[in-house]
Amino acid sequence: MNNLTKMLLTLVVTVVIPLAVLLGIWADILPQSLQVGIGMAGVILMIVYIVGGNLLLMYQDIKSGRYSKKA
Repeated sequence: MNNLTKMLLTLVVTVVIPLAVLLGIWADILPQSLQVGIGMAGVILMIVYIVGGNLLLMYQDIKSGRYSKKA
């Protein structure tokens, strides 16, 4: 894949698809059950992202010995 194709694919995934979903929710085009599912998925993904990131940072601190008492 050349760079133009990669850039266009990245723009579609990061801009066009989320914008289409948001506009579909705003304009009441999407069914309510799908809107609720998208909202729940967003909340769950954010919880996983925040908790997972904190656990990863704590693990790296423990692994590096950052807070161990040094004589």
